[in-house]
Amino acid sequence: MLGQTGPRTRKGKAISRLNAAKSGLYSESPVLPGVEDEDEWLAHRRALFEAIAPANYLEEALTERVAVILWRFKRLVRYEREQVRNRQAGIPDDFAILAMAHKRELPPEMSQVDSDLMDRWLMDRLIPGEKELSLLMRYEGRLHRHLLQLLHELEAMKARRRGESTPLLRVDAQGIADIAGS
Repeated sequence: MLGQTGPRTRKGKAISRLNAAKSGLYSESPVLPGVEDEDEWLAHRRALFEAIAPANYLEEALTERVAVILWRFKRLVRYEREQVRNRQAGIPDDFAILAMAHKRELPPEMSQVDSDLMDRWLMDRLIPGEKELSLLMRYEGRLHRHLLQLLHELEAMKARRRGESTPLLRVDAQGIADIAGS
């Protein structure tokens, strides 16, 4: 289109800068087709870019990594929820197996004892199984460490740009005081 020069306002420029999400360097979307929503990803990514406000290519690349990691955290929560839902969905079958093991028919209506047992099973299955829980915890730990490293690096880059000194290591003064007092 002749005569168009692109966005002129600060807001318009900020929005157009994110066009690469669909057609440029960052066109590789982490969205799982049929499971996740591309528009939700783009809104998530846009909000993060606005919050971090990267000033150069390297900061943009690191911000992109932060966006992907936070997206994976959301996916991890959905996975955990589905693992719990699947464990709880198996309770009626387990209940039927228990009834067969005791050689009795399932009554059309549950007795109070049966209802209490079912409630205990529901409570016992509020967290994923041991294998899934171990997987979730390891994955979450890796994501968390990577996220902290990226955020620390972004913070250090911004401090250097402002002419401030950059800490090499974050120190939790309260944690040190707790250790010293023990």
